[in-house]
Amino acid sequence: MNDPAGSLPQSGVGGATPTFRLGALQIAAPLLGGLLVGTALAYVLVEATGGHMTAGELWTCVSAGLIASVVVPSLPPRHGVELTHSQLVVLGGGRREFVWQDIIGLEIRKTLGIRTVVVQVSDGRRIPLRAPMSLLDRDFDAKARILADWWTARRGGPDRV
Repeated sequence: MNDPAGSLPQSGVGGATPTFRLGALQIAAPLLGGLLVGTALAYVLVEATGGHMTAGELWTCVSAGLIASVVVPSLPPRHGVELTHSQLVVLGGGRREFVWQDIIGLEIRKTLGIRTVVVQVSDGRRIPLRAPMSLLDRDFDAKARILADWWTARRGGPDRV
């Protein structure tokens, strides 16, 4: 889950450049949960409006959710973060590159019990990173520490994580 490419260096100085991506379970769990909640809500709404959902229709909704939760995580991960010696590269929905000197802070944001890293850029933007993410990842704290160490070593700014 959320494994970096290569080993986890203890500090951001030297060694391979880490890449963090979401693992299959990190993608599948919220997807499956959302689809099951959506199916339950659709069932309740149909019943509340006087309609009726047959067992076959209900099975179709549930099986579509199960299939999607297997297929989507098997697709190649598009969202992630690469740490290079000169910049932080955010992948997903295009490629965004942030020079370490333009990053003025890092913070951990907790939403619904799931922690993520938010990058504060000098132009005022706050960029939430999809990976690393604490959902189903026991190594989140170590990965956030690596990200902070890389930023500190290359930015020379205060350590804010």
